Order: sequence, then C-alpha cells, then structure tokens
Amino acid sequence: MRTFLITGLAALAVSACTPAEEQHGALSEGCGARATATWNTPADPNASIEAITTGPDCARAVATLIIRNGSGAPIYSETHIPSQVMTLAEASAPAAMQTALQEWIDPAGNTTMQSSSALPEWPANADGPQNGEFPFYPAEGSTRETYDAVRDANVPMYCYVQGMESLNCLALRDGALESVGVQSFPG
Repeated sequence: MRTFLITGLAALAVSACTPAEEQHGALSEGCGARATATWNTPADPNASIEAITTGPDCARAVATLIIRNGSGAPIYSETHIPSQVMTLAEASAPAAMQTALQEWIDPAGNTTMQSSSALPEWPANADGPQNGEFPFYPAEGSTRETYDAVRDANVPMYCYVQGMESLNCLALRDGALESVGVQSFPG
C-alpha cells in the first residue's frame, strides 16, 4: 500500500508538468527557467553554457550562469539578480525568462571578442587598455604584463552581459576560465 501511494504521488507530480514546460526546460514553480548552449572552441569543442533562474516569481528570482568543460565539470559559475542584468531585466514571467536566458548565454551573440587577441591594446605608460568610447577595465590584480600575456595567447573568450552597461570577459586557458576584465558600453 505504501509503495502504491508513493508511486502514485510521483506519477501525479510528473503529470503536473505541461508539455510546454518540458519542451522549454522550465522548472516546476515560480520563475524557474533553464537554457543551455554549446560553446564550440578549438580548446574544448564540447564545452557548454547553462543558465538557470529560481525564485518565487521573476521579480525575486536569481539567475546562475554555469560554464562546463566538455566532460561536464563546471569551470565557472556566477549568480546575478536578473533585474540588474540588461538581457534579463524585462522578463517578468517564466516563458519570457526562458527566452531571455537563451539570448543571454548564446555564444553566437558574443561577436565582440571571441578570442583574447581581440582585447584592446594596453599601451606602455597608460593606466589601462585604450578602447575609445567602450572602456575595458582589466580584472582586479591585472598588470599590463599579465594582461598582455592573455592577449598574446590568443585563447577563446566568452563575454556575457553582467550588468546594465557592461560585459564580463572570460578567457579559456589550460582548461580553466579566468576573468580578463569588464568592458562597459554606453547605456
């Protein structure tokens, strides 16, 4: 009897998911949404990017970005408040959040800098890289030498919107992701 009750409850829980939720990867309640994308790089052609939101509703959700290597091990994660991320801020329902998450993580949308060789030059005697109206701020602790080493390595980069007016740029070196810095854009 007890086995039947547990089995029956499990079947009821599974049947509560609508086909649309299953198709779009929506999670079961509140502002649960999920998106995944493949990040094909020469260094790791099977790397993936995943974004998940959870919360009682989209106004109070959190969004987690996870990047995994080709074997599925996480190599980077960061949690954001969707209302503070330009790409996610307007999503007020799970279906809209699903669409926004997919756009947020899409590697094809990363046309700004796909390789570290595209990073702006940091001239000698300058305080930082020079990039005109789109300033680039190296990661904390970076020196011109460490920045130039990443730039010269010409490794894959993934930049994603991390606020209302900036991108966080990550370089894939030796199987690990490291933050290179933040590029701001006019808002």
